Amino acid sequence: MSLCINPNCPHPENSDNDLFCKACGSELLLEGRYRVSQLLSDKGGFGRTYEVSNGSSTLVLKVLINHQPKAIDLFKQEARVLRQLNHPGIPQGDRYFTFTPRDSQQPLHCLVMEKIAGLDLEEYQQQRQYRAIAQDLALEWLIQLTRILDEVHQQQFFHRDIKPSNIILKPDGQLVLIDFGTVREITPTYLGKQIAGQVTAIASFGYTPPEQINYQAVPQSDFFALGRTFVFLLTGKQPIDPAIYDPLKDKLNWRSHAPDLLPELADLIDELIMPAAEKRPANTQVILQRLRAIDQVLNSPPPRKNPVSPSIRQGNISIAFPKTQVANRGSSLPQPGSIQLQSFDFEVVTVDSFGRENSRNLHQAKFFAEDLGNGIMLEMLAIPGGTFNMGSPKREEGRWDSESPQHRVTIQPFYMGKFTVTQAQWKAVAALPRVSQNLNPDPAYFQGSNLPVENVSWFDTQEFCARLSEKTGRTYRLPSEVEWEYACRAGTTTPFHFGEIITTDLANYDGETNYGVNPKGKYRAKTTPVGSFQVANAFGLYDMHGNVCEWCEDDWHFNYKGAPVASSPWLDENENDIHLRLLRGGSWDYDLWDCRSAYRFWDLSDSRINNLGFRVAIS
Repeated sequence: MSLCINPNCPHPENSDNDLFCKACGSELLLEGRYRVSQLLSDKGGFGRTYEVSNGSSTLVLKVLINHQPKAIDLFKQEARVLRQLNHPGIPQGDRYFTFTPRDSQQPLHCLVMEKIAGLDLEEYQQQRQYRAIAQDLALEWLIQLTRILDEVHQQQFFHRDIKPSNIILKPDGQLVLIDFGTVREITPTYLGKQIAGQVTAIASFGYTPPEQINYQAVPQSDFFALGRTFVFLLTGKQPIDPAIYDPLKDKLNWRSHAPDLLPELADLIDELIMPAAEKRPANTQVILQRLRAIDQVLNSPPPRKNPVSPSIRQGNISIAFPKTQVANRGSSLPQPGSIQLQSFDFEVVTVDSFGRENSRNLHQAKFFAEDLGNGIMLEMLAIPGGTFNMGSPKREEGRWDSESPQHRVTIQPFYMGKFTVTQAQWKAVAALPRVSQNLNPDPAYFQGSNLPVENVSWFDTQEFCARLSEKTGRTYRLPSEVEWEYACRAGTTTPFHFGEIITTDLANYDGETNYGVNPKGKYRAKTTPVGSFQVANAFGLYDMHGNVCEWCEDDWHFNYKGAPVASSPWLDENENDIHLRLLRGGSWDYDLWDCRSAYRFWDLSDSRINNLGFRVAIS
């Protein structure tokens, strides 16, 4: 069945093959691609939500029926925010457009977005007859949601309506924060409007903090709502339930209904729900630090093994590692010294804007092979020096503001791993003498000696490089961010070194997503052996797009203002503390547009996830 979205249509049901509604004549194939299959919810005169299909993809279409300027502004804002935010715990916006029914002069505002399968936490608790969840699950969920909020706040937004019904529990156990129609941007203009009383109060009874009700919402307002949500989850009672809420004192006496809760976790929740915003944690990073400490008390040992969520184990350690060396200037290739370079031939493929192969050429590159023992070799390619424009142009589809401004960077010659580090290579190095910390010799979730090692933290990669450096006498390290993008592009300026798009015949990513006009492909839902696609870039590097995200040496910065214009990594002062560290390349579970050469993201230095890997470099 194909539904007409004209709110005045007397008979919206049509057959799947119809292009126009038989009752009112309105178009049924919206934007030439979306066909509406069923009504999911109806909010009367405000809006409706539909399920739509785009080829084999099932998405959600939100239609705004309210024509008031304020409602339209909020709706447009939700579309913009979803496009800007990038996190697996936040629905991805697919397209925003307007649609005018045939019998109307008023356009309908439409937002197509990712469909999230699962139950919201209100429904989840209702099905469980409002039993309290276990504290280890509460800790895991609190970590997940704080990481999601960290992405929101780092992009200078705050949600303003966190509550159980706005959090979806997916079948794989992951949480997704939804309903970004109330999000506000943290700007001086907005704060000024608050003072003048020109903002709209968003209130969800029991979850909204006092300052937000009084038109004075701040980022810490989200923490209050988050804490109240976990009061509900840990007690099975709503925050306004008389069993735990004293209206005369405006106080929650909830801890007696969660008597076995770890005191440190209960104390943190109490701080989140403090009536005064300034008494709550200052930011998401403070909360994550507290959660790391709680996690160590609750779950160590043994470590938690979760295929998706990071196990936070490292703690607040400080490791001394060799500093990056600067290559000799004036050389077009790294100086070999005692290294014996060999040559190898490889194929470089380019595709057109439809994903069709338009060239395949034979290239040659130089490399040396590092013997790790037992026949296990690490191939290091010689990357020539040069200059390139780092970042993405404003016209590039799928780009993020963090990729701006584009700037000219000069790179010194260096060596870089032909592939990401494999599990066999990791195991060989993990058997070498310890330098600063222990290494798990078998950390990967997807098992296979020639699969990339994953589920390793930035700290783990530093220990790997330190041990390898001790063994070889060469200073192994992670590539800097500028080296990584330069090496990935290999002289190209297109979104991918293959051209304007890629296909799942060339790289391992979530092929169920579209990019421009490229055909849909496979979603393998796992890593693939390194080099299995048998096509490299012009430098001879394999798997630069997808498979696993790759750690870089740099700390995370929100954009390129003040970025280095040379090969060195961009580090903050306390570079060995737990910082947000750079990730590049996308992975097997990333959308196609997040595997572009310019795409950049971050995670905590101690995160271990089954899509985080790395390759090594030498100056």
